[in-house]
Formats: sequence, structure tokens, C-alpha cells
Amino acid sequence: MRVLSGGRLGCAAVMLVVVGCGGPGGDLPDLVPVSGTVTLDGEPVSGVMVNFYPEGPTTGSTLCYGITDDSGRYELQDSDRRKGTLTGKSRVTCSKFVMPDGSLFTSDGEMSPEMAGAVEMFPARYSDQTQTELEVDVAPGGGTFDFELESE
Repeated sequence: MRVLSGGRLGCAAVMLVVVGCGGPGGDLPDLVPVSGTVTLDGEPVSGVMVNFYPEGPTTGSTLCYGITDDSGRYELQDSDRRKGTLTGKSRVTCSKFVMPDGSLFTSDGEMSPEMAGAVEMFPARYSDQTQTELEVDVAPGGGTFDFELESE
């Protein structure tokens, strides 16, 4: 299993807050609605952070995200809470940090998952931006993207 270092996780969180999908300034790109479900070995998984990282020329963008509910369903938004994501190709990560007892890691803003003893639930092929096998091509009308993940 791959666990992000506190610095990388903190940097990702700062980038999400500062840049979001639109970047600084008033010229925010149009977003299209995207939702779906995440399952692991056929079962829905709650508390999964789903990130879409646009590839190619995308004006001032970084990523849009969603967190799965109890039925494994997510809906993307940017850091300004605008619903959706950019059109075009995106790399996707699905990540969930859990404590040794299996409970969801929740950040208090001061402790990284690693410092709290949490580990990444998903293999790097799903959870690491540089290794993910998950890719989508978001059409101008948006869409539904379900991710059927396997633990092995």
C-alpha cells in the first residue's frame, strides 16, 4: 500500500483550496455535471475521495472532487462548491485513509493521516495520481462515471 507523506497530502489540500477548478480571478471555466458510484469488490464504499485531474490545456484548472456517501455515490464539485468538472480527459484517483480499527480517518487540520496511524485503503493503481489506471473522457454534457475497484 502507498501512503502519502504529510507534506504531499498537505500540499494537495492547499492546492485544492487555493486553485480549485477555476483558479484565481473571475474567469472561471464552465463545468459540466459528473457523478457516479465507487465500489470495491462489488460493494459500495463510503468516504472515498474521488479526484478528477484534467489533462491537456485546461484554463487555470487543477482538480474537482467528490466524496462518496453510504451508497458509494459521489457528485463532483470544485473548491468554490460549483457542481461538476471540466470537459475532456482526466486522470482519476480514489482514496480513503482508514485507521487500524477500520474507521475513517478524519483530519483535524493538524495531523496527517500517517501521523495518526491511518493507511490508504486502496492500491496505488487507484489512489496515486502518478500511478492511477483510472481515466475518463468527460463529454460536453457531463456524465456518469462508475468505478468498480478490486482489492487485489
